[in-house]
Amino acid sequence: MDSLRIVQVTPFFGSKNYGGTERYVNYLSKELASRGHHIDVFTTKKSTKIPYQSYYDNMTVHRFFSPMDIFGINPACIMLHQLMKIKNIDVFHVHSYIYFTTIQAAITKLFRRIPLLLHIHGGVGRPPYKTGFVKEFAKMFFDYTLGRFVLSQADIIASVSQYDKELLKKSLHSRQERLILVNNAIDTSLFPEVKPVQSKNMIVSYVGDLEPWKGISYYSKVIDNILKQRKNIKFWFIGQGSLFPNLKKKYENENRVKLFGSINHTEIPSLLEKTNFLILPSFWEGSPTVIIEAMAMGIPVIGSDIGDIPRLLNNGKEGTLFEVGNILSLEKTIIDCVDSYDLCVNKALKAKKRIRNEFSFLSVTNQLEKLFYKLANK
Repeated sequence: MDSLRIVQVTPFFGSKNYGGTERYVNYLSKELASRGHHIDVFTTKKSTKIPYQSYYDNMTVHRFFSPMDIFGINPACIMLHQLMKIKNIDVFHVHSYIYFTTIQAAITKLFRRIPLLLHIHGGVGRPPYKTGFVKEFAKMFFDYTLGRFVLSQADIIASVSQYDKELLKKSLHSRQERLILVNNAIDTSLFPEVKPVQSKNMIVSYVGDLEPWKGISYYSKVIDNILKQRKNIKFWFIGQGSLFPNLKKKYENENRVKLFGSINHTEIPSLLEKTNFLILPSFWEGSPTVIIEAMAMGIPVIGSDIGDIPRLLNNGKEGTLFEVGNILSLEKTIIDCVDSYDLCVNKALKAKKRIRNEFSFLSVTNQLEKLFYKLANK
């Protein structure tokens, strides 16, 4: 089939410590490029010393300087002028709908009429936790104004989360046939299959941003309670964020709690191999990449009952769910899982094959490639 020229628009790309969405775009772009498509990645940079363009096999990365991140997550950059200029584009593939990068891609679609696939990676709806009036108002104002505009410009809206897909159905007043599910994905070759074994000191690991919406505050209270009761449970925090300084100060004299800070993503598999459980106590998630990574390896997962976590864990048949925000529920869940570890491992082993098949980049890229050809009429 003919090769396509695809523009990927994403707020972040190529950092050694990037998160789930950025890994998704990175691996997808490389896989599409390896199939002969030309990929242009439009993204941001934090320094004017970083070159505007970088060239790889069948891929060009365009970086636009962002002097600041609004609310700590949204890079303020201007790329509209270059999006309007770029020639011979078959498809725009735009990631997440809440960013300035996305808005500029939607404006480009409005004027240039290039087919646009909008990929939702979470952040849909009202934040289910206390964010403060300004942030909550800004989110709701965006959803009912610019957010609706962005959604209206998409020819196809792909969500990595079934839960978010259902939320989007309620906010779209027409053309709901545009909504499809395209699973989150990982490079399964990076995550070896293992069979966890019970050890003298059981390690419960959190991997991700140390931010309020991840449930870190109430999770730390659970940790405090368990440290008083049990001597054989250790806790790891792998990641960086606004709550890192507080956690570091709080646990500086506690040798059963370890903070790794920001690390290269290539180190995650080796750390997960040493882990007995992965835990995700989030208030707000789409389809968390880190859970997919752990499940692909066979690591038992404990997750809050929100977003697509129940779908990933097969409603508790292939992992353990607890009531989000409930300190007593999470405390009991962790202790019960440690005490019945063989049962948790058996659940995890059942999940491995399903996850490695349904959430691999090979499977997801095949699905997206068909959508690109459909949009480009090729």
